[in-house]
Amino acid sequence: MKSDSFSGIILGIALIVLYFHLGTLSPYIFYLAIIIILVALFTTFYPIISKKKRFSRAQLESIDVMTGYDFEEYISYLLKKNEFQNIKLTPKYDQGIDIIATKNGIKYGFQCKRWKKKVGNKAIQEVHAGIGYYSLDIAVVITNNYFTKPAQELAKRNNVELWDRNTITRLIEKVSLEQSVAK
Repeated sequence: MKSDSFSGIILGIALIVLYFHLGTLSPYIFYLAIIIILVALFTTFYPIISKKKRFSRAQLESIDVMTGYDFEEYISYLLKKNEFQNIKLTPKYDQGIDIIATKNGIKYGFQCKRWKKKVGNKAIQEVHAGIGYYSLDIAVVITNNYFTKPAQELAKRNNVELWDRNTITRLIEKVSLEQSVAK
């Protein structure tokens, strides 16, 4: 919770306590306190709800303009919707792994690349370095684009899975299908 929101909630509670304790204050103080608390709660939870809503409607065109961090969060969202568990984004200096998740008892590490060009060998080398560091079973490089031929060859030799634009499309379609069936 942001400190401004927290301060607003504390101020609202203090005004309510003051209103009931003194009893001589105008009822407008009570209403003002309620409004302050509601605004503080709204500013805390709206960004979270908004991001989930935006992610649930995301298509490739919106993914292509995301920041790198938003792309990582979006991939986390897609993984969760595709039955991965224990999904964690790694710290900024991530040893080649952006997201760690499990599915069917298998521990995956994901290197996320939201790029405008094809992804090359460096991403494969980065994710391969993270296998031992995080004790992974499977390493994956996931991108909104495609992979160069040398990157595909290196990944094959190092048992690194490559999830490209087509894979993301399938993950999105699976989520969309499940959402439409649920309605």
